[in-house]
This record gives sequence, structure tokens and C-alpha cells, in this order.
Amino acid sequence: MKEGIRDTLVFDVKDLRHEDFKQYEALVPPETLGLIYEEAEFASPLSCTVLLLLQGGNNICVTADITSTLSAECRRCVKPFEIDVATTLNLFFSFGDESSEEDEADVRYYDGETLDISEDARQSLILEIPMWPLCSETCEGLCLQCGTELNGGACSCEAENEAPVAASNPFSVLSKMLENS
Repeated sequence: MKEGIRDTLVFDVKDLRHEDFKQYEALVPPETLGLIYEEAEFASPLSCTVLLLLQGGNNICVTADITSTLSAECRRCVKPFEIDVATTLNLFFSFGDESSEEDEADVRYYDGETLDISEDARQSLILEIPMWPLCSETCEGLCLQCGTELNGGACSCEAENEAPVAASNPFSVLSKMLENS
């Protein structure tokens, strides 16, 4: 049974006592999960589809598909752009106190009343934020001399300084070494 749209990733599991599964839709503000970064900003709420499946008495399997859009600045050309991010969670929750159970890394515990996947969603989304955001893999970036954006075409100083840049590059000898071997 599908519930209405929620704004949280905390679920009341009492309803699972009468049903085997529940499906939820959620639009969660990224700020509620602490997803605030200078390099990349979440441009839209987190769109979540969460399925809670009762398994073996009080155990609950959780599957969550989470998508959003990031607004970032290209590291090469410094232009803002948007990128879609997505993650899928597959979690297993067991009823009880985690200190009384064997230490299993893949098992989470809940108190029998509520189940919270917020921290798991936050950690998974952090891994989806690109460390070096690029508007495209072929972005040419900016000219190091004059600052002209090279995606629109070459600048006048590129032809003038082509030879000195190669000569001043300490790694330019590596290509010559590879050619000789």
C-alpha cells in the first residue's frame, strides 16, 4: 500500500503489524539531512521512493531510491551547471538493542516504533557528490594566460605560448621517453 508524500525519512512501523509492506514517497529538503556544501548545492529536494518490507517477525528490509539535482561550478571553466545524482539503499533493520546483539556491520537496529534511514541516505548521497565537478568531460576550461574560456574557441595567446608551455612542463620529457622506448 502506497502512502501520501512525506517530508522525512523517519517511518512509523506500527502499520507493518497489519501489513507485510508499505511504500512511501518523500520529498525531503536536503538541509534536514545536513547536506549543505560550498562546492555543490542541492538544487532540488530529495525525491525518495521507500519500500518497507516486514520479514521474519520484527525484521524489516528497506529499499530506497533517492534522486536529486546538484548545482555546481565547473572546475575547468568556472561556469555553473546542474547534475543529477541518484543512490539506492538496501538496508536490513532488526528489532532490539544493538549492544545486546552480535556486531554485524550490515544490520541496523530500531526500537520497534520508528525506523530512521536519514543517516544512511546522507552518507550515500555524500558519496555521489563529484569531487571534481565538470560541466562535460571535454570541457577545455580557461586559458591560463588571459582567462578566455576555451570551449568557445582558441584565444590569441594560445598559439604564441604553445612552445614555452611545453618546455616549462617538467613532465614533457616523459612523452619523449615513451617514444624512445
